[in-house]
Amino acid sequence: MNTRLDSGPVLFTITMVLAIVIQFPALRSQETRPYDTCNLPIRCGNVEFGYPFWGLNRPDYCGHPSFQLTCESNDPMLVLDSVPYRILDIESSSYTITVARNDLWSNLCPQFLHNTTYNSTLFNGNFDQENVYLFYGCQDIVPGASGAPVAADYRFTCTVNDTQIDNYFYRPGGFFPDIGNLLVECNNSISVPVNRSSVPLTVSDLRPALRDGFKLQWMVNNNVCDHCVQSNGRCGSNSTSPDGFACFCANGYFSRTCNNTGEIGGGK
Repeated sequence: MNTRLDSGPVLFTITMVLAIVIQFPALRSQETRPYDTCNLPIRCGNVEFGYPFWGLNRPDYCGHPSFQLTCESNDPMLVLDSVPYRILDIESSSYTITVARNDLWSNLCPQFLHNTTYNSTLFNGNFDQENVYLFYGCQDIVPGASGAPVAADYRFTCTVNDTQIDNYFYRPGGFFPDIGNLLVECNNSISVPVNRSSVPLTVSDLRPALRDGFKLQWMVNNNVCDHCVQSNGRCGSNSTSPDGFACFCANGYFSRTCNNTGEIGGGK
């Protein structure tokens, strides 16, 4: 007499095993932790960025809200007070970046006129640099009675509605002795920091000086981030308060360092 096995339980068991095998990679992918994710730097061109920067492959919780980066044609870009800046260099050990205004990179006639400003609670700009001033929509005059022969050294033009508009730049200690009178004769002006070693003498020097950029030092949880890293943590932001700091660790997250005494770690 032949015994026939009931195929129902066997098929059910095979089905369950296959379902677990198929779903296992998906379940594993959902276990990615901030501790692992925030260990990955941002790469753009030949430059790498860690905390407080985020963007591209780094989620917002791996950085500070004001430090979102984009990468355009291998150029890292940071927007400060509505103005886009190219990041030319980074010195992580001193928390400094060298930036240049992207709207003045290719020409001196931006679509919108913005002063160079930044949040002084986030950045320190007190380096060896000084402002130059660009005046737009000026009258066809030469400030200063004896200035006519050298006015062209300080003048550049922009075309607006098919009309060429005269503009001037001013540097401290330069040709124009009375900046107040020049303001009266021009419609708008903006200021831009340049390295003191690159301060332009003539308009032909102005473009290279602007492209050399200037330095900013970020001041966002620098010391607490160093302590977090020293405890084998990854720096990031608090989900309930993005401006606040979080130290992501292998066993959860803490407010300052991994295994902070007296503090219970958050979720992994």
